[in-house]
Amino acid sequence: MGFYTDVVLPFFYDTSMDSAKINEGRQSILNKITEDEILEIGFGTGINIKFYPENVKKIIGLDVNEGMLKQFNKKKLKNGIEIQSIHQDGEQLPFPEDTICGVTSTYTLCSIKNIESALSEIYRVLKPGGRYYFLEHGLADNLKTQKWQHRLNPIQKVWAGGCNLNRDIKSLINNAGFNFIELNNYYMKRDPKIVGYMYEGIAVK
Repeated sequence: MGFYTDVVLPFFYDTSMDSAKINEGRQSILNKITEDEILEIGFGTGINIKFYPENVKKIIGLDVNEGMLKQFNKKKLKNGIEIQSIHQDGEQLPFPEDTICGVTSTYTLCSIKNIESALSEIYRVLKPGGRYYFLEHGLADNLKTQKWQHRLNPIQKVWAGGCNLNRDIKSLINNAGFNFIELNNYYMKRDPKIVGYMYEGIAVK
């Protein structure tokens, strides 16, 4: 993919996305996972691992950026969770229909190119009644902020590895066929509103 994508972005992700402020949301949603095995879309450098509850025994971590997975492989884990990492995008999941108990993603839906295909795939592989746990930023709840999100989105996509500011996460998940068990929207404290409007919730197949 190139030096910036494979080296710079993983380093940036590991240093900027593992902050106390951001991790409050990670811990909030991941602590609600009840399954013992979970598929994580956009596994990245493994930041989420330390926030999974004790009932989680295995994580299947999928990421399109090989540099992210290489960064993860340098880490020494001590929590005993079995990790299976897969270098692949989220638009075509390598699992049969109705076989996955639970799926999670954090700060991932913003950067998947074909987001509709990815959410359709998440829905496909989940077992009936399976849960999708998500923490994502996206389209804000007021027109003024939305206008700036639309204006700055082309710039954001270039420097932030394809990250989009203006995706309506609620509508995208709902249109994929999911029903929401819970959904919380809020602005991340001290972040600019254009990047800090959050969608945190659980959807079910």
